[in-house]
Amino acid sequence: MSGDFDDATVRTLNALTSDFYAREAASFSATRQAPWQGWVRALSLISETDPHFATRPLNVLDLGCGNLRFERFLSERVRGPLSVCAVDNCPPLVEGASGRPSALPPEEDFSLSFHQIDLVDRLLERTLRDALPTGTGDLAVAFGVMHHLPRLDLRAQMLACLGRSLRPGGFAIISFWLFLDDPCLAAKAEHTTAEGRIACDLPPFGPRDALLPWQHAKGVYRFCHHCNDEEIDQLIATAQLEAPLTELARFSADGKSGTLNRYLVLQCAL
Repeated sequence: MSGDFDDATVRTLNALTSDFYAREAASFSATRQAPWQGWVRALSLISETDPHFATRPLNVLDLGCGNLRFERFLSERVRGPLSVCAVDNCPPLVEGASGRPSALPPEEDFSLSFHQIDLVDRLLERTLRDALPTGTGDLAVAFGVMHHLPRLDLRAQMLACLGRSLRPGGFAIISFWLFLDDPCLAAKAEHTTAEGRIACDLPPFGPRDALLPWQHAKGVYRFCHHCNDEEIDQLIATAQLEAPLTELARFSADGKSGTLNRYLVLQCAL
């Protein structure tokens, strides 16, 4: 389980992570260009469940959209028009956030609405649901986001928000970064967490909470939490109290090991 952080500590950890993305947006985006293999498998599973998914117009919610590489991936694999509500707190990551990213399809096939929202602030205030579409989404995704949420209740609320955004029969895909399963990343996490806790005067962390560095940048920390399957079970059970979600699949993919991310594919009840 993660550390029992109070709201003030959660805000401090979120500020560290937000500062990391603001300072390192260009270098981070440069490492996030190719699609994840887990996306291919997840989309295939969804198409098996709903054979018409890739041929009709789709409403998509992307929480933590980053540089919109999932949108580029999706636009190459579906034939119907896409309408995307993209949410992130780092506009520099979103290519042409005030206009139109050049690598995306023409406007008649793709509409993008970008919203700058601090997800952690909204989750703490319990107002994220008010900022998102409700009951209209064909697909809701959160990639590379869950590990940045410092408390279990925030992660469960995030999953519930994804579920509430879906129409009956809609799908959600969520990834969980298993960084502690990688010996190199685990060693970096141990060293950087000890260093960062002292530098930022932070309280004790839980055994699966960490601060991670970025390349050779000095004094830059991003909070990360490692969700195991037991916790994912808890998240689903809590989210199901607010949204009628069914688990379709859970699998590991990505990275050299093919296991760096744990994927969860859910469907909203028909």
